[in-house]
Amino acid sequence: MAQSYKATAKQNPGRKSWLVEFRHPLRNDANNKPGKKVRKGLGTDIEQEAQRLVEQLNKLLSDESLWSVGAQAEALKSYDEIVVEIFYGEIAPRTGSSRALRDKLLPLPGHSEGYAHIALMGVPGAGKTTLVRQLIGTHPAERFPSTSVNRTTTFPTEVALRDGPYAAVVTFMSEHETRFEIEESISAAIVEAVEGDERKIARAFLEKSDMRFRLKYLLGDYVVGAEAEVDPYDDDAGDGDSVEDESAASAAISKEEKTRQFQVLTTYIKRIAGLTQGLKVELEAHQGAIAEMSSEDRSAALDLIEEQASASDEFVELVSDILDELRTKFARVPDGKFEKTTTGWPNAWYLESPADERDSFLQAVRFFSGISHQLWGSLLTPLVNGMRVVGPFKPQWGDQDARLVLIDTEGLGHKANATADLPEQVLELLHEVDVVLLVDSAKNGMTNFAAGKALEGVVNTGHTRKLSVVFTHMDAVKGDNLKGQAKLDHVFGGLRNVVENQLAKNVSAEAGRYLLDHLSNSTFYLGRIDEADPKPAKPELVKLLTYLAAAQPPVFEPVAFPEYSHDNLVLAIQEAAREFRQQWQGTLGLAPHPESKPAAWQTIKALSRRYAEGWDDGFMLRPTSNLLAALSAAVSRFLESPIGWTGTPTPEQKRETIDRIKTAVTKKLPALSIRRLREQPQRVWHEAYSLRGTGSTFERKIRIEGIYERWVPVPDARGDRVVFEFLNEVKDVVTVAVDSVEQEVTQANSASKA
Repeated sequence: MAQSYKATAKQNPGRKSWLVEFRHPLRNDANNKPGKKVRKGLGTDIEQEAQRLVEQLNKLLSDESLWSVGAQAEALKSYDEIVVEIFYGEIAPRTGSSRALRDKLLPLPGHSEGYAHIALMGVPGAGKTTLVRQLIGTHPAERFPSTSVNRTTTFPTEVALRDGPYAAVVTFMSEHETRFEIEESISAAIVEAVEGDERKIARAFLEKSDMRFRLKYLLGDYVVGAEAEVDPYDDDAGDGDSVEDESAASAAISKEEKTRQFQVLTTYIKRIAGLTQGLKVELEAHQGAIAEMSSEDRSAALDLIEEQASASDEFVELVSDILDELRTKFARVPDGKFEKTTTGWPNAWYLESPADERDSFLQAVRFFSGISHQLWGSLLTPLVNGMRVVGPFKPQWGDQDARLVLIDTEGLGHKANATADLPEQVLELLHEVDVVLLVDSAKNGMTNFAAGKALEGVVNTGHTRKLSVVFTHMDAVKGDNLKGQAKLDHVFGGLRNVVENQLAKNVSAEAGRYLLDHLSNSTFYLGRIDEADPKPAKPELVKLLTYLAAAQPPVFEPVAFPEYSHDNLVLAIQEAAREFRQQWQGTLGLAPHPESKPAAWQTIKALSRRYAEGWDDGFMLRPTSNLLAALSAAVSRFLESPIGWTGTPTPEQKRETIDRIKTAVTKKLPALSIRRLREQPQRVWHEAYSLRGTGSTFERKIRIEGIYERWVPVPDARGDRVVFEFLNEVKDVVTVAVDSVEQEVTQANSASKA
């Protein structure tokens, strides 16, 4: 007999709002059985209305013909929108592009209005966001956007320098994704709770290892005893977290509210500890002390405890309570309007202010971008997935009217690992902007692995002519022989070394020479831009501003066309597949790899859950971005080596044509990577995530490697249908792109002869 599903209305303890609790027939629980327990707000304080909505949901739950994503439109004919959202939001979590929503609410000015779009990239600490502040005139007093020595930029911040009123749009994670992140945070805390140390539980709960979703900004910090004492080494000019906003004190939460927050947070920590310890006692009664287990058995035991905890009613209730607490944080925002879903969860926030109300405008925006410790417990920053601000911004040191749109992207990774490849969202952005500004510290001399990978990423996508480099911290480069031009040559030498030894090897020597020639006229050197008056840097800042304001989309003048061997293309695809597979064998711990160290079992498990539930990259492991980078790099090398040319083009014309083809190819590759690694194998990702018990850690790795073997096979002499499909899919993308550019060249030549 088929299981029946029943929804129940409940009033949230201590709150007026009503919620619904039910088991979802299309979501599996921690035991991999249909019927995951779900609690969601009903968006009403009225009991009769709550009961009416629950009656509708029960009718939907009894009609199996509506249990599919495709039936959502049909369900809307019979049921309230909020009921449909509650049910289908669990199986179709993606609600559309947050960028599209920002475009709808606050369009950015474009080329037709004389605006240049600038994308900024850089590792944390390079000074990328500080440079944005200098260009828009918010440094140091206004301190927007936020900076810190820690990873700060975790979502794109778009700033348009436009006359008129100030306006801002902030878009947020969906309610479904927020719940997912809360569940992941609790799960991480449960693993720590096995040892019973509340400080470690709190740390895992409040700050995820990838530094993206920081609950401490939303709930406050867990500070007890000696930790609350004044740090004798604390310097208000130090890391930026303590003094991020000079105006933070005026908006800081009261002592009473901090006390309440700490009590709430302590309750969460104790609930996590209590749930975990109960399950630990039960497990040890049958399997023995966890502390005495082997590494493999201990991992399996922790996995089992986390599984049992996440399947419990206590876990579901805790997630729901935390989600409700986060909802209250939106009420602290004093100004602006929220656009909400039918369940009351904000999709976006919009504010427009007159030009003379700049202070209050930025004060409101800080709720969504701030990191000041004075505001922890009230900030909404972790829930933001994009911010757009426009207004009469201008640098304090420049007089010219610069029509710019500055896009501050998420900070690049520091190390040689799976996060070093440019995310697919950033690669997409490269195709749209006029200038790609890579910011790096002169102290590092371009030695950071991620900076070199960023250079490769730009070149591999065919956007060499868009690239500019800004070296910051020039004041920190010291030496008796490092004066004037000698200092500039020394810093540029670090860039030259990366290009000649890394990029020339991985792409081509010709591409490296062209890049160096291009950057010789588009590299800027700045120092002391973190100061209120960056006097020594002003001439270079003005030079940079002039360069950016004059930026135009590169013009392609088709003259000749390269000839390629499809046999070489097969070898390139083989090379890309092998590189991707070897990289991930290292990450999975199945084989050694010089740049990919084995990831922790919890991290691999979290990845499998993310892909199983249909979420995109944005995690510390990014298979889709890795495949995209490998394919882009290999195809780039292939395109760099034509077997001949039609006509007699100059080296410059050859470069422009090859880059044009690269751009056409890399616009199509993201869809291929997403389809092969996220969409088509989603069921197998779910199977990998669902594994439990002794040996499950290793088996999960094998299942993931099996996904890669099926969907990214390494072509060899034997071949089979799977390999044939993969080869043809990539070849089709490349050949269509090549043919499209060839058509441009042919048409241009025909027109010139007419």
